[in-house]
Amino acid sequence: MRQKVTILSLALAFCAVLAYISISVLTFDTSIEENRTVMAHHLFDELYGKFEKPVTVSKSISENELLIDLLKNETQYESSEIEKIVCGYLSSISKTFKFYPVNIVSEKTRRYYTMNGIAKILDPENEPNDDWYQFFVNSNKKMKIVIDRDKVYDYRWALFINRRIEDEGKLLGMSGIGLFIDDLREEMLKEEKKHGVKVTFINKDGLVQMDTNEANIENTYISEALTDGAENGDFVYTVKKNGSWRITSYIPEIEWYLVIQDFDPSDDDSLLPAFIVLFILTILLFALLIKAQIKKTQPEIIRNDNPHDFLTGLPNRNYLNEAYGEQGIFNTTRYKSLAMFDIDRFKTTNETRDGNKLLLGIVELTKKCVNEHGIIFRWAGDEFVFFLEFDITEAEKRFNDLCREIKEKLDVTISVGIVKVDLTESIKTNYHRAVQLCYKVKANGGNGVSIEE
Repeated sequence: MRQKVTILSLALAFCAVLAYISISVLTFDTSIEENRTVMAHHLFDELYGKFEKPVTVSKSISENELLIDLLKNETQYESSEIEKIVCGYLSSISKTFKFYPVNIVSEKTRRYYTMNGIAKILDPENEPNDDWYQFFVNSNKKMKIVIDRDKVYDYRWALFINRRIEDEGKLLGMSGIGLFIDDLREEMLKEEKKHGVKVTFINKDGLVQMDTNEANIENTYISEALTDGAENGDFVYTVKKNGSWRITSYIPEIEWYLVIQDFDPSDDDSLLPAFIVLFILTILLFALLIKAQIKKTQPEIIRNDNPHDFLTGLPNRNYLNEAYGEQGIFNTTRYKSLAMFDIDRFKTTNETRDGNKLLLGIVELTKKCVNEHGIIFRWAGDEFVFFLEFDITEAEKRFNDLCREIKEKLDVTISVGIVKVDLTESIKTNYHRAVQLCYKVKANGGNGVSIEE
């Protein structure tokens, strides 16, 4: 009798839960989509506000009538006189808005004005490190936003806004401002935690430009978001095959897409508890002695925690973090030197050649160079880091040979920095010493090796 009462009670509970789900499901989808879209609008307002200020300031610089007049009549001034005026203006912009760097390039004289004076005369035709200016000019875009690592300040990610300066359609030069993106990434992380979502900015190719995970920046694609059909001001809601969702919005002012995805398709599913109860009641009601393992659908998030690079199979920065920690130190005397290199002008080369094939070719040659006497990391994009068992003299010899071999066989060049491992310093500090040497080579045209004296 007691068993019959139990079964009857379970049956009634089963019917009640089923009725609740049937009624709720009729209104569930529409309300959830509306709530998520409202949340997306909120995120857009919060995050795009961080872009509006530098974009607006860059526009005001390029339209400044005094600056336009100075560039039009530049050759009528003494070099020292116009340098003082332009640099004073740039310095006031930097102090007022907390941007760094702030610069002006003159199309007429190719002078590169900074807050501290005329840094150099650009020569894009003959100086490889200056070709970025001609590349921007040839794009015919009024404004271009570039994400890159700052080569002076601790190699941090920075956002650079370049804008044409024109007078009645005639090119006078370019203004540029930069700012570190730490504050924006911090705001993105706060919103991710608050709403349980993943927030990313991508360009028109789907390449990640802004992300709370540094490893994704300029290194990961979300190409599927480009198929959502988001246009100016639209917020397109897409349900993916695994039950998760994505909201995409195109921002024409900066030519980027804002992409919002859920971490877990079940996180905000208000019907999930009812389905779980229904599932348990069904098991009990029929007294089936089955062990059920409930697997949650894995969300399609952008973060990549794999310790090995997908393209080359080499260990990556995640591997290093697992083995040594983000601020770790060398825990062995095995490694005598540390080297790093990246490919000279790789972004330009990648537009005319198969970048992946080129990277794989370089990896094959570097493995022969190291010859199992160390470990190679794919650090980010076209940058590689080496922990080497041989000393700095042997490392210099091998990497000089590698430079020549890469030039001969692949028709590209690399810039290499090598330091002696200091076991009293962190890996990060050893790495940044090598970075400075690498960019010393780049400043001299690339295709070479620099070691610590």
